Amino acid sequence: MRLGEVTKHPKGFRIAGIYQVARFEVKTAKNGKAYGDCVVSDPSFDIPAKYWDIPAESAALFQQNSILGLEATLDYFKESPQLTIDRVYVPSPQEIDQSLQSLGLMAPRDIGGMYQQLEDIIAGVRHNRLRQMLVWIFSTNTSFAEQFKRHPGAVRNHHAYIGGLLQHTLEVAEAALDQCARNDRINKDLLLAAALVHDIGKVREIAVDALGLPVGFTKEGKLLRHISLGMELVGQACREAQVEEEVDVILKHCILSHHGQAEWGSPVAPMLLEAELLHYLDNLSAKTEQFVREQERLEPGDFTKSYVLRREVYRTSFAGD
Repeated sequence: MRLGEVTKHPKGFRIAGIYQVARFEVKTAKNGKAYGDCVVSDPSFDIPAKYWDIPAESAALFQQNSILGLEATLDYFKESPQLTIDRVYVPSPQEIDQSLQSLGLMAPRDIGGMYQQLEDIIAGVRHNRLRQMLVWIFSTNTSFAEQFKRHPGAVRNHHAYIGGLLQHTLEVAEAALDQCARNDRINKDLLLAAALVHDIGKVREIAVDALGLPVGFTKEGKLLRHISLGMELVGQACREAQVEEEVDVILKHCILSHHGQAEWGSPVAPMLLEAELLHYLDNLSAKTEQFVREQERLEPGDFTKSYVLRREVYRTSFAGD
């Protein structure tokens, strides 16, 4: 359960879940016994918590881990909510992922399965050096690959959750495959390569917390942004794979222009078909995700004002067949 929803319940409400401990300190109560004073956090809310008569082994867990499983009771102090912790444990990585997914903080699609699909798409690229370039980025460069698998796709707005960058990239690549199946005049290898690398700079642009959730921008992310960071990584990969200069330049152009226009962050407009398609497919994935996220917060038949989409959004009560 999200902590923001906990506060809607009365005193005595019981919660159990996996949360981040934003702050922890052992203090001494008036009776001389030790207690833990902390702040429990998730993306929806920060709530103070107390662990009275805290055992030494539990205090050690708080001090060594920032992500813990908690069982607690809701209380109110001066009308402000706080938790009284009854039990704490170290969750397994699988438990953490399951909790994050249930809270909507992780990609709804299996990360391992998605990465296998991405590698299958790379294997289908016929141009040898272009394929080698993609293999170098997504397989040979293991440090980058491990980060890419779980990295968020944004700080906020679309795909801003664990595995969001992978899911968005795969959505764009899958849509590119569909377009290529409909029109054989599209350079399939070029469009697929551009789709797979267009946002790789976000691995260096977006800062994440201990859970892997976005918390803002890195220093180089603020100064350079993901377009230029992605072009730098593609340039390195093209040199490693000895990709032809023409292909190197065109791939960089696709990254540079994929936002479509200057006011959206691209200093040049797309100048070839594959770059134009990439721009629209990227926007299609982003807009789809944004609408889904807005509608998930609505009851059927309701409207909401969307800051991200800059319009009202409606959730239909029509369920279809």
